[in-house]
Amino acid sequence: MQLKQQFTVNASADRLWEIMGQDFAHVSHWASSIHASQARQTGIVPQGASCSGRVCTTSMGEFKEQILKYDERKKMVAYDAKGDKMPFFVRQIENSWTFTPLPGNRCQVDMRMKISLLPVFNLFMGPMMRMQMGGVVNQVIEELTYFAENGMPHPRKVDAQQKPQLKGA
Repeated sequence: MQLKQQFTVNASADRLWEIMGQDFAHVSHWASSIHASQARQTGIVPQGASCSGRVCTTSMGEFKEQILKYDERKKMVAYDAKGDKMPFFVRQIENSWTFTPLPGNRCQVDMRMKISLLPVFNLFMGPMMRMQMGGVVNQVIEELTYFAENGMPHPRKVDAQQKPQLKGA
């Protein structure tokens, strides 16, 4: 199953690459579904990358993401994600992002997510997974766009950061 999105951001490709490539480990700074993130140094660190991947803490537990491709010249990063609480029928999740400069300090973003399910589950769970992951992807795109264009996290991320503080008060 594949999910593809192509969209335009009113920020430079360099700015998007800074967020998604150079600062790969710190997705928790702007994505509301990621409570915390940190760099991983296990495995091969691709040339030009600051880390081999990242560990993300989410409401579904911890996800370990490994960079598969990192191309600074093409402004492209690809990685896979593995989570302890991923459903057993999800074999693999891969995601890639490419940032292409456009006139007027804008950028075309191409996102491609590939989710491999066990064959029998693809038939039954595929449509539900596509709908659920499509919602997650749309939220990430909205928050990435907001962060790139405004230089600050989306209000949803700000709210998510304040909720744990309110519970402890």
